[in-house]
Amino acid sequence: MHKVLVANRGEIAIRIFRACEELGLKTVGIFAKEDALSIHRFKAQESYQVGAGKAPIAAYLDMDDIIRIAKQSGADAIHPGYGLLSENAEFARKVRAAGLIFVGPRSELLDIFGDKVAAKEAAHKAGLVTIPGTPEPTRDFSEIQDFTATHGFPVMLKAASGGGGKGMRIVRSEAELEAVYQNAVNEAKASFGDDRMYVEKYIASAKHIEVQVLGDEHGHLLHLFERDCSVQRRQQKVVEIAPAVALPTALRARICQSAVDLMQGLHYENAGTVEFLVDGDQYYFIEVNPRVQVEHTITELITDVDIVQSQLKIAAGADLFADLHLPKQADLHENGAAIQCRITTEDPENNFMPDTGTINTYRSPGGFGIRLDVGNAYAGAVVSPYFDSLLVKASVHAPNFTAAVAKMQRALHEFQITGVKTNVAFLEHLLATETFRTGEAETAFIDAHPELLQVQAKPDTASRLLWYISDVTVNGFKGVERQAQKYYPELRYDVHFPAAKPQKDLVALLHSDGAQGVTDWIKAQNQLLLTDTTFRDAHQSLFATRMRTRDMLTVAQDMGNGLPNLFSMEVWGGATFDVAYRFLNEDPWTRLKKLRAALPHTLLQMLFRGSNAVGYQNYPDNVIKAFIQKAADDGVDVFRIFDSLNWLPQMTLSIDTVKQTGKLAEATMCYTGDILSHAHPKYQLAYYVDLAKQLVAAGADMLAIKDMAGLLKPQAATELVTALKDAVSVPIHLHTHDTTGNGIATYVAAANAGVDIVDVAQSSFSGTTSQPSLESLYYALSGNQRQPDVAIEKAQKLNRYFQAIRPYYADFSNGVTGPLTDIYTVQMPGGQYSNLQQQARSMGITDFEAVKTMYAQVNTLFGDIIKVTPSSKVVGDMALFMLQNHLTPDEVLAHGEQYDFSASVVAFFKGDLGQPVGGFPKALQAKILKGQKPLTVRPGQLAKPADLKAVRAALVQAGMNEPSTEDVLSAILYPDVFNAYARKQRQIGPVTKLDSPSYFQGMRIGETVSVPIKAGKTMIIQLNAIGEADASGMKTLYFTVDGQKQEVQIRDAHQKSAGLRHQLAEPTDRNQIGAPMAGKIVSVAVKSGQEVAQGDALFVIEAMKMETTVHAPFAGTVTHLYVEAGALIKSQELLAKLQPGVTKQ
Repeated sequence: MHKVLVANRGEIAIRIFRACEELGLKTVGIFAKEDALSIHRFKAQESYQVGAGKAPIAAYLDMDDIIRIAKQSGADAIHPGYGLLSENAEFARKVRAAGLIFVGPRSELLDIFGDKVAAKEAAHKAGLVTIPGTPEPTRDFSEIQDFTATHGFPVMLKAASGGGGKGMRIVRSEAELEAVYQNAVNEAKASFGDDRMYVEKYIASAKHIEVQVLGDEHGHLLHLFERDCSVQRRQQKVVEIAPAVALPTALRARICQSAVDLMQGLHYENAGTVEFLVDGDQYYFIEVNPRVQVEHTITELITDVDIVQSQLKIAAGADLFADLHLPKQADLHENGAAIQCRITTEDPENNFMPDTGTINTYRSPGGFGIRLDVGNAYAGAVVSPYFDSLLVKASVHAPNFTAAVAKMQRALHEFQITGVKTNVAFLEHLLATETFRTGEAETAFIDAHPELLQVQAKPDTASRLLWYISDVTVNGFKGVERQAQKYYPELRYDVHFPAAKPQKDLVALLHSDGAQGVTDWIKAQNQLLLTDTTFRDAHQSLFATRMRTRDMLTVAQDMGNGLPNLFSMEVWGGATFDVAYRFLNEDPWTRLKKLRAALPHTLLQMLFRGSNAVGYQNYPDNVIKAFIQKAADDGVDVFRIFDSLNWLPQMTLSIDTVKQTGKLAEATMCYTGDILSHAHPKYQLAYYVDLAKQLVAAGADMLAIKDMAGLLKPQAATELVTALKDAVSVPIHLHTHDTTGNGIATYVAAANAGVDIVDVAQSSFSGTTSQPSLESLYYALSGNQRQPDVAIEKAQKLNRYFQAIRPYYADFSNGVTGPLTDIYTVQMPGGQYSNLQQQARSMGITDFEAVKTMYAQVNTLFGDIIKVTPSSKVVGDMALFMLQNHLTPDEVLAHGEQYDFSASVVAFFKGDLGQPVGGFPKALQAKILKGQKPLTVRPGQLAKPADLKAVRAALVQAGMNEPSTEDVLSAILYPDVFNAYARKQRQIGPVTKLDSPSYFQGMRIGETVSVPIKAGKTMIIQLNAIGEADASGMKTLYFTVDGQKQEVQIRDAHQKSAGLRHQLAEPTDRNQIGAPMAGKIVSVAVKSGQEVAQGDALFVIEAMKMETTVHAPFAGTVTHLYVEAGALIKSQELLAKLQPGVTKQ
């Protein structure tokens, strides 16, 4: 023997090439067309394509072509590896007839072991016990039915020429037998070219033990001890160990001797494995695998015998003892323990369906006692659907089994494979179980413990982040016109004030003395107190709430230390929730907790809609209570509670609940109109004084004046604050917007009238639709005894940070550059100004002056209502609706019943937001409701309590691991938005770690960014190039991530596509039937228009030699088919659409 052709592929071909080279033998490889880039092709000294024009597996089964290549290349031996033709007696005869050496046993032995009946007869002759089964392989389904009638269920269907679990099915009933039989037959035919089947009695749970033997043509035979292959899934071995540590030594010796008895009696030569099922003290012969096994590595590790080299030498006529120098059986000892794990491209989160794609990152373990047998695993390798899913075999060796488990756990942890799903996380989970660690796992272990399958794979952080960066780079940020990426100087924030405690720690005071202690302290202060809104209302009003938590946390600690004597910081509530989930891909609860940790001595304040929490509709009372409690637990100290219509019944529940938490309930009156004129008769001074008394009587700890549109003029502030100070004894907190340009003047007037606290923002986030500037107000009160206690130099230093980050948000700016005095008549809240602009742009309305004019007209049409979210949103929605439909107020009044108004408008007039001051305009209400009966009571008291347990269960069912109370509340408040957010997190990864320029605009070619993933872990990403769009509109972006090249394909939404290939099923549309895995459509069982019953077969998909049937999830009619037989498909590709309905019987 001088030159060996390996008639196989992947890792076993490479293993044989290596053995050959060490023995000085030349090597020849073969490859199917689809394997042209596989590693095994390049590991051989020569490689040739086999089976040209044939299907991938069929190419490797082309016996004549393999022999042709061997002879033409000058090979004198063929090693078949495992699987494929390794046990095919006809192939062995053809090889030998061609004058070549077949590295394996004699052809007649392959006949015996390839014939289950003959194998059992040989076993019986050697004194071995077998499991009851059919005597001959058959194509006759009725013979299999007769066997089950005699022996009952469960049974095991087996392919006559099978191995490796292919064509095997466990069947537990007659109905199941009929359902799976054809799939098993097809799989056997595809894998082995033989569709005959056996059936035998199935032993549900036992030890699967196999004994490795080596024999030579000189009559010598050795066993190399046993392997425990019990940890299986789908009859496929998952983890193998050697020796079988859980079995008694005597039983192991008996099993090994039985294997020797069988093989010695047959004069077996070369490598082979005898397999047994061990049930207690009884063991049954299963079969012989007359070839090398996948798991031969662990036997090599515990015996130091190179099994593949031994095969080659034996085939060349060598003697086990004289030539191979192996010890006699009595002198052969096992050394330590070994474990093998098969790393496959199977998705544990999708029922272990094979995954396909390109490997982006491949980093493997190493070190003492670790062996890797790699198939086709490297960065850039393409995992196709044509072959099995094995990437690499990881084997470890240690002095004992406990140490081997620890070593394998370390090895698995070191694997980093991205781009395709793998089973690594599942293997880690499996090895951590006590049953595995004691070696006691049996064949049913995985099936009997479904919790083992509930494992989340290691997040492929790099790939997910790159997908997000690529999408934004190519398509722009949601809601922003695509444009060239801007350059921003790298921000180095290095102002770090020393830790500073306030003169009075109000957080500690609230904790020790309660709300009364804080309000008593406020009333005793002469200096004006300040609430800083930079982290909430300031950016909501200027650029649609788009400020990211990352940009807050950078400076938050310094805000607390530089401005220690603030009354509070408003950090939460309002539009925070909706925008955080929908646009920023952030969890607002996480923001609150992190800001609480960064600002331990500063009261944190939120804006709370009395009956809407942070949503836009009424919620049941138990939701409001639960939300307030959880917000208080997570860090909110001051709840500014308001109702968008100033309707007291909507606020009382929230006030009571906040007081029960021990936090501050700041009840709020929303200011509208003008108390200095008679243009708004509903909203005169007496109205506000009366409302203030009602709020205090309802239990308010503090009173807020919420001037959301900046309508409160300086003189009006003087009169209103003076009147309120006379009427109530609680502290008064004034909030305004500087939209009209008079904010500072209003605050100075209010301060002189005795207001206790005012809302301000950092200068760079102040003015126009935001709050007045903190720094400007400080200087405006110079010489005034009420000048606030502010370290102005530190405030100005802090402001430079906000000045530096403000440009990041320019694309969301409302474009207001100066005072808007027409707001005195339009009355649009500052917080709504930028949001409504974004909403109008998305609808194609670019004339915002027309929007403002219509907004004022709608307000009059509605009867001059209080306008603050969500009532202001109703006015805005109606204004946009009327502009889109070219309607005037008169036309709405005259023909309103003809129009389909937006849901928010209908809900408002139905009373879902409560009752406006003075009631609804009755005629308009009737036209909009079209016969619906309006509410006259608080909507929350009619709402059925939300079932929080059911919502939690639904989140678990949707794939969320251990949903928190915060998750449950968010899912109730914003079900669609929250569910979309949760789904997207699995797709895009931790984008909150990206710097804001990268998050909002992607990356520039040549740019490098550092992404701090977690403590001590920073990912360095460089964008190297962007390719041109292909015919289907896909662009390829080329990155380097931590030194490894990665490519991402993104569809350019602006390219005209030549047609969308591989359309994916929409996961939220149950009528769309998606492919459970990538692969090939073997057959289509239905036609368009056909009625199907629930469970009917629709498609059969084949991938990696495994067939899967796609069943109808419900009864209905097939309305569309998107694939045909033979089509190659991607995972989750749209296959069909079903219209639900009852089928005819």
